[in-house]
Amino acid sequence: MHDHPTQKPCPGPCNNAWRRAETVLQETGADHLITPAWGQPVQCYDCVERARHQVGELPELLTQIQLEAIYGTRPQNTATIGSRPNDTPAWPGQAARLLIDALLGEMEELVADVLVQRRIWQADFDPTPTGTREGRRISSACNTLAGHLDWMMQLHPAAGEPHDNGNANPGGQIRHWHATAQRFTKQHPQRDVRKMAPCPRCKGPYLAESRDLRLVDDRPYIECRDPDCRRIMTSAEYDTYVKALAAVVTQAA
Repeated sequence: MHDHPTQKPCPGPCNNAWRRAETVLQETGADHLITPAWGQPVQCYDCVERARHQVGELPELLTQIQLEAIYGTRPQNTATIGSRPNDTPAWPGQAARLLIDALLGEMEELVADVLVQRRIWQADFDPTPTGTREGRRISSACNTLAGHLDWMMQLHPAAGEPHDNGNANPGGQIRHWHATAQRFTKQHPQRDVRKMAPCPRCKGPYLAESRDLRLVDDRPYIECRDPDCRRIMTSAEYDTYVKALAAVVTQAA
């Protein structure tokens, strides 16, 4: 393990590459040169600012989903063998309505958790009177999350948990809501697929640009998808490897 005497690694996605490399180190003894992003004191500056940016974008994303729920069109009926087209009736905008109910409900649950823990609300306080307009609920939830973001990211009891789906880390929850809303509104960034060279360790055609490992100089890590190999390289290391590989091919030609 690569330990630091006073700090702990950030639990966010910035350290996915380091965590994977540490797992490989424990399982195979293969050392690595990846250094973690340290928490300040729990989560790193980049993860905090990413969460702040995502919270800032949530009102617009949720408003787009809300409009789809209001003005959406009915999806085409589909059927499989043994089913009838109307087994699961859908109303126009149904998917958007269900999604915004789920996302806004989870956001308001985190808001209540934070404000109760900070002793701003009593545990039995009902913050949403009957008839409150949904747009106001969205604005209120996002404004509260933004106002308490630094506390949530560093001092919330779950701030040290990994940013995995289903856990209570506020940063992980925000990341999940933002990505879900982006995918629904078709704003999720798409990456071009590169054809990669064979893996230098296992020689298999399994190298790929990572979609979730921390970027170095805004370039992705390269990882082997073979579960028995799992080699990880920086983009610069991959470039050097490809140049050496090309030189060998040229000499042999």
